[in-house]
Amino acid sequence: MTDFDLKADCRHVRWDRPCAPHKQRGKVCATCDEYAPVRHRVLVVKLAATGDVLRTTAFLPAIHAQWPQAKVTWLTRRSAAGLFDGNPLVDEVLTTDDAVTAARLATENFDVVLCPDADPEAAVLATMAKGRERRGYVRDAQGVIVPLGPGAQRWLAMGLSDAQKKANTETYQALVADVLGLPRDGVREPILVPSRCDADDVRAFAAALPGTGPLIGLNTGAGGRWAYKVWTRAHQRTFLQLATDAGLRVLLLGGPEEAETHQDLLASSRGRPVFDAGNCNSYGRFAAWVDQCAAVVTSDSLAVHVAAARKKPAIVLFGPTSAAEIELYGRGEKLVPEGLDCLCCYLPRCDRAPHCQALIQPTDVLAAVQRQLARA
Repeated sequence: MTDFDLKADCRHVRWDRPCAPHKQRGKVCATCDEYAPVRHRVLVVKLAATGDVLRTTAFLPAIHAQWPQAKVTWLTRRSAAGLFDGNPLVDEVLTTDDAVTAARLATENFDVVLCPDADPEAAVLATMAKGRERRGYVRDAQGVIVPLGPGAQRWLAMGLSDAQKKANTETYQALVADVLGLPRDGVREPILVPSRCDADDVRAFAAALPGTGPLIGLNTGAGGRWAYKVWTRAHQRTFLQLATDAGLRVLLLGGPEEAETHQDLLASSRGRPVFDAGNCNSYGRFAAWVDQCAAVVTSDSLAVHVAAARKKPAIVLFGPTSAAEIELYGRGEKLVPEGLDCLCCYLPRCDRAPHCQALIQPTDVLAAVQRQLARA
């Protein structure tokens, strides 16, 4: 290949290695029928939390529709970078802890910079990036977050007002579509793609599990920010007993923080069809496990958005966070404790006893699971 053969504006170019069409199919620039010239360069700045990053991938189809033949670069934290493995709508991922990222933002030109968060760190990075157009939020020289449009103004106000947050009846997807100036009807499910190896490996493992009843995922954690997003351990134990008595099998889902919880639940369920998916899965492998479940029981956490990405029904247990903002895409149910005027408080902890998650009864969760299985 000569310098004149290289089509430098192609979306597939990686500069430090052969492109995928060349490596996988032997294509060369001069005759390549997979040439995809970049017409727009889009930067998305969405840093955290991991579940929020995943649900924001739901806007990627609308982004590509708005800016056809776009090369999409996503800036996030290293902890979320693995979410984009195999994502066909994101061309490259930059991370905040990489010194090269600052140099890239200072030297490259983007047609549009999208920052859906009023997070000061995200907004300052969106301001630093060289973009012809910006949507969402920036940060000015006084450190003030500036919303760029009425949708961004509304979302900012909602994030600062408990009353507006509680009164809201619209989903994150609808609200943030307005922030970014994208059509609401262009938003799809989040995107999380297991590798073929993970999918095949997990499928084989799940097929070998004993028993014949439907396999239900129980996501046991919810991160550390809001203590009462997590269903109580006692209710989880009771649910395992009720579910297995009803002929269901249960797969425990969680991360490293839930390892001790899983050991306890397995011990209390000895002799029952309760299995552990492990606590050190990559995001893709976690998605592969969700693929094996007929439904997933979870709090408002990453697992909700993984279930949405894999088109699985989710039975979601709510307390301190907004049930209205969560989009289930017509699959699953939201369970909210009754008789509380303090829901959607977003408090890390509270003194109420019993607290909101303790009021969601295992019998009600099992009934919701059975309704979803009947629908399927």
